[in-house]
Amino acid sequence: MTSIERTAYPRFKRLITAHELYLFFSPTRDELEWAAGATDSDEHLLALLLMLKSYQRMGCFPALEDVPEQVVEFVRRTVELPARCRCTGRTEPPSTNRGLVRKRVGVAYDQAEARRVAKQAIRKEAAAKNRPADLINIALEKVVEAGLELPGFSTFDKMASKIRTEVNASICAGVHNRMSPLQRSELLRLLEERDADGTTLFNRLKKPAKGPSWSHFKNLTRRMEWLDGLGDSAVWMDGVAEGKITDFAGEADAGDAPALRDYRPIKRLALIACLVHKARMRVRDDLAMFCKRVATKIKKAKVELEEIRLAEREITEVLIGNYRVVLKYIDADGPAQAALVKAAEMTAETRKAIEGLDEEASADEVVRRLNGKVTPALLAFLKALLVQAGGLATVAKTVEGFGGFARQYEQIEKVSAHHGSLWEPLLYGQIGRDRAVMFDLAEKLQFTATSEDGRVLDALAHAQRHQSARGECITAFDEEGREVDISFATQNWRKVVLDKTRTGQFVRKHFEAMVFTYLAEELRCGDVAVLGSEEYADWSQQLLEWEAVQEKLADYLVEVGLCEAGETDGFDARFFR
Repeated sequence: MTSIERTAYPRFKRLITAHELYLFFSPTRDELEWAAGATDSDEHLLALLLMLKSYQRMGCFPALEDVPEQVVEFVRRTVELPARCRCTGRTEPPSTNRGLVRKRVGVAYDQAEARRVAKQAIRKEAAAKNRPADLINIALEKVVEAGLELPGFSTFDKMASKIRTEVNASICAGVHNRMSPLQRSELLRLLEERDADGTTLFNRLKKPAKGPSWSHFKNLTRRMEWLDGLGDSAVWMDGVAEGKITDFAGEADAGDAPALRDYRPIKRLALIACLVHKARMRVRDDLAMFCKRVATKIKKAKVELEEIRLAEREITEVLIGNYRVVLKYIDADGPAQAALVKAAEMTAETRKAIEGLDEEASADEVVRRLNGKVTPALLAFLKALLVQAGGLATVAKTVEGFGGFARQYEQIEKVSAHHGSLWEPLLYGQIGRDRAVMFDLAEKLQFTATSEDGRVLDALAHAQRHQSARGECITAFDEEGREVDISFATQNWRKVVLDKTRTGQFVRKHFEAMVFTYLAEELRCGDVAVLGSEEYADWSQQLLEWEAVQEKLADYLVEVGLCEAGETDGFDARFFR
């Protein structure tokens, strides 16, 4: 039996304040005159006033002995009845008083109609709600709206319990029938088959996955694959309200394998199916949590920018020292640069002549091979150059001595980020090691835009097409030759991603960092949803149907004071779309 305290069924409070007594139980002069004209004794007058004020407050008639003494005394003193006046057996029968009150307040006494209204309301709402208290409250509201006297609480309680059982049995049967025989056997196997730790697979189903950290993502993807292998739970839950699924899954989660075996087969399968459905949604929620990891990486990139500002002087001095040495070898007037100019004159036959020479070949060997293949002037120049240190080779060795080209480029980007106050170029350094994991997640999760703006997902698809690329740049055009739209990004991001020296190219690593940054933000804001998820579900699919809104809109406008009763008749509801 549902506790009456958990419902809105009207009842006297245990403690009634003086303000509430005055506000709800003070008879008006008109009410006193009416009651005095309908009664012939003080006791009857008091009883009738108590019935009137109780009904006005609660919508039902309590037994006189259930009216708190506090209320009785307040009403007696208010109408100045003698202290000896009490509601005794000499008062009129309760039915007489109730008839007078019903006539006074204009309420109909039709218990059959009240039960019919209550049953209809409970059956309709039981398809989406599972708690008996919620069903009783809805039935109370509908009966009051119909202007009918409320039946007793036990009537509502028995009615809610019976109808909920019938509706739940129908839902469970529907879930059972939408499953194939193989899927049913697979779910029942969870209660019998043992896992590696000796517990049943049902325990594995109930056990929450480890926290959504980068190190746990592989376990999460394996769990998602296992759950998906049990069947497409979205098909099983077709037409079942989300609230029902949550309640059924909670009931299954609260029990263990032996407890589930005690259920009837159809209900047992339905409860397990709901738990599977919720588990599939939760694992997708956990996988999509990488958006919070990206936010953490952005914070670290900003912290790194502040650190670079502090260390900028040292880095700049080192770079200046390094490139003072390098410039000696790539001076425009130096031999290496001249060699590059002269090399343009070399014919295919010339290049073929020196093909296969290693870096340590002598100048005489080079001259011997090129003799007759180039002009005497160029031959003399090359001989003189080869006798020297070998300019470009020396440059390469010098840069390697400074830590390598990659290290030098990294320092240049850091100084560039500092001077532009940009943290964006530094982000890839934070998320680069997780690149493979993020691409793997983007492949396993199904994303969808919740609006007509799909630019971020288009950019993600472009990044996925070039996932195997390892070069510095990738094309800025998609498979159909259209330029990928990155107008969703800030000016700073576009400045970092677009390569000024290479028209129609994106700097690959910065493009990837930008895409995952905006994907995380779109997930957080709800502009991108994850199919099969709960926390990251498509919010637009959870809105009420317009027909349901239109049905209640007029009453709502009156209730919130936007218009008066009767003013909504014939209004064009399409205006509110």
